[in-house]
Amino acid sequence: MKDGYQIFFDNFGISSKEIIDFGLKEAIFIPEENVRTEWENLKTKIYEGSSMVTIRGYGSGGRSTHLYMDLYENVFGHGNFKKDPTNNAEPKKIIQKLTGYRIGRDLQNYQVSHVFGRTKNPFAFSAPWNMVFLPKIVDPFTGHESKGALTVDFQKAFQEYTYSKYATYIEEFNQIVKGVHPLILDHLIDIENTQFTNDVSMQYEPIILGEAKEVSYKMD
Repeated sequence: MKDGYQIFFDNFGISSKEIIDFGLKEAIFIPEENVRTEWENLKTKIYEGSSMVTIRGYGSGGRSTHLYMDLYENVFGHGNFKKDPTNNAEPKKIIQKLTGYRIGRDLQNYQVSHVFGRTKNPFAFSAPWNMVFLPKIVDPFTGHESKGALTVDFQKAFQEYTYSKYATYIEEFNQIVKGVHPLILDHLIDIENTQFTNDVSMQYEPIILGEAKEVSYKMD
């Protein structure tokens, strides 16, 4: 099987280690002191419903996002959750504020990446420890846009490095999702007799359980 990325790297004599080292070196993370304050603010908004919290849309055009809204209203007792209008507007606003860098002013060909995914989880989508500015040339190796050994190695190194910076907050997130897991299961039982009318909705249960999964700094 031809691997387009590997052909490119072989042609220019670039090793996998060099790509990984480049990605880690040029990534722009939020300073830890800013992470602490933003994380506390986010938790307060979610638990108290003091202001809106965003998540990434679910389903084609976000048409099934209401399934998550219903879930979070049930779990947290308020409806102050909304779909991000561009699926990355809120994280972009947060990271620009907390790093002082702005795309188009200070950065070109960078984008906001979620290190551990879980973008339909309100804690993870806007978590300052879960977002980073990354050069667009290496961003595909962080998610689902590429496959192969380099993608696996890059994700592992990227997640381990991020964990080393923000372990306290990531482990707190893990305790949070462990705590709400029984409430999510109760909600799924409550709606198990609902007649879903499309394939996207039928996939809801396994996806929400994945979104509420604890973060591991090692690849599964």
